[in-house]
Amino acid sequence: MYFNMNLSLGFILNKTAIASKSCFNNKLKEFDISPEQWSIIFRVVENPGLSQKMLSDTTYKDQSNITRSIDRLEKKSFLTRKYNKIDKRTINIFPTKKAEEIVEKIIPISEKHNQLLLNGLNDEEQNLLTLLLNKVYKNIENKEKHNV
Repeated sequence: MYFNMNLSLGFILNKTAIASKSCFNNKLKEFDISPEQWSIIFRVVENPGLSQKMLSDTTYKDQSNITRSIDRLEKKSFLTRKYNKIDKRTINIFPTKKAEEIVEKIIPISEKHNQLLLNGLNDEEQNLLTLLLNKVYKNIENKEKHNV
């Protein structure tokens, strides 16, 4: 039986994700945040008042990781928690001024990183890549929903 791991889509996706994250992490060092923390800060600035559940869903991170990340970002003065006035069991997350300021600084860095990832791909190839990767994601999502 022959298996070439270098041609395995899962291996290629993982290798690419690790390299992209490492490169982006180096660009964020001066801000003392990780790529994961950046995604959380960005989502909260984009949608102030998100619940922890919605934040977890929109950043594709599990609830326990979100809670720990919010703790760290709250200590760094990027986020604040407030109990929901209607449902006291729900905690909403809000950005601070510091979070809004850092988002303005990191968006151009994030855009440049995205350009690096897409270097050499024309518009049609970029659109096709995005379409195909979203299809692969849906395949995984559907498998897990249907326990296939």
